[in-house]
Amino acid sequence: MKKHYDKALIATYLQQTKYESIMSGLLEHLFVADYKKSEFVTMPLQQIHLFQIIVQGTVSIYFIRDDGSVYSLAYGRKNDLLGEMEIFPHQPGNVYAEANDDVICLALSIESSKNALLENCRFLQLVCESLTQKMESITTLDAAPASLKQRVLIYMKYKCKGELKGLQQAAFHLNCSARQLQRILNQHEAEGIVVKTGKGAYKLVISALHKADFLSVN
Repeated sequence: MKKHYDKALIATYLQQTKYESIMSGLLEHLFVADYKKSEFVTMPLQQIHLFQIIVQGTVSIYFIRDDGSVYSLAYGRKNDLLGEMEIFPHQPGNVYAEANDDVICLALSIESSKNALLENCRFLQLVCESLTQKMESITTLDAAPASLKQRVLIYMKYKCKGELKGLQQAAFHLNCSARQLQRILNQHEAEGIVVKTGKGAYKLVISALHKADFLSVN
C-alpha cells in the first residue's frame, strides 16, 4: 500500500464518492491508500486498523475458516466501505479483502480518529447501513466447494503464512488424517507448488502459486 496525503487529491477523490457531505467533516483525517492487484486491502491481525471507502477498482471480501473452507462475503466496488467492524471492540476475525485490480481508497486511521468518528452521527448511520447490508448477505452464505487438496493450499497460504509446520496439528484443523495430509503434500511437492523444509514442514513456492488457480477466491 502506498499512502498519499495531498489535500487537493483527497478532496478530488472524495467528490467522486457519494459520501462527500458526510465525510467532509473528517477531511483532516483522510488520506489516499493505493493498492496493487492481489494486495490485501484488509486482513486479520493488522497492526493499523483503517476505515476505507473504495474510490476505484474492486476487491473480493471473504472469510476463511481454520479448515481452509472459503466463504465469499462480498464483491466490493466504488462507494463500498471496508473496516466498519474495526471501529468497535471485537475479537480478531478471519475476514480478508483482496484487490482484484489496482484499487484506490480513501482511508483514515480508526485509532487516531476514533473520537471524531463516534461523535459523527451521520457517519455512524452510514456504518450501520453498510453493516446491515453485509449481515443480510452473510445469512445466505454457503462455503465455496473445495477439495482437501485445495483446502491444504488455502490453509497454508492464509493460516500458516505460507509455511506449514507439524502434520498432526494441521491435519486436525483440516479434518483429515496425517496420512491423507502427507499424501497431498507429496503431490504438491511433485508439482512444484510446495517444498519440504524439514520433518513435517513444507513451504509454498511463491513462483509456483499461479499454477494453483484454486488458491484464488475471487
